[in-house]
Amino acid sequence: MDRRFQPTIVCIAVAALAVACSNKGTARTDSVAVTPSVAPAPTPATAPIAVTEVAVGKHIGSDKHVVAPTDAFGVRDTIFASVITMGAGQNAKLTARWMYQGKQVVTESDQTISPTGGSAATEFHIQKATGWPKGEYSVQILLNGVVANTKTFRVS
Repeated sequence: MDRRFQPTIVCIAVAALAVACSNKGTARTDSVAVTPSVAPAPTPATAPIAVTEVAVGKHIGSDKHVVAPTDAFGVRDTIFASVITMGAGQNAKLTARWMYQGKQVVTESDQTISPTGGSAATEFHIQKATGWPKGEYSVQILLNGVVANTKTFRVS
């Protein structure tokens, strides 16, 4: 190699090395530096409404949760059902269908709910001034017409 080109080659090599080190963390495309980016995390979708729990008891709190769940009631007790839902939705229809001996509908009532996400409680109750016949009972909880949960209890 000709000695008069050596300093030029060394200068080119040093310049190339300096450029390579100064662009650490970027990619070069057509002489334009491109900085890698991270796409923003997608916003989690809110889950649709689902019935997650049903509790029955003799008393209900201000938060619409049964205070002391039980499956044994007296003939003069008011029977409360607390329905816990998760998720969000507009104008969902919750139905409580109270049954005696598994086949006779005692009563049925509906409530329209529009939870915005997370946990929500809805309260239903039944009472009878003349007293309940002794026997097996259940409350079916329907969400938009589909049975979502059933809780059984006894009146004695």
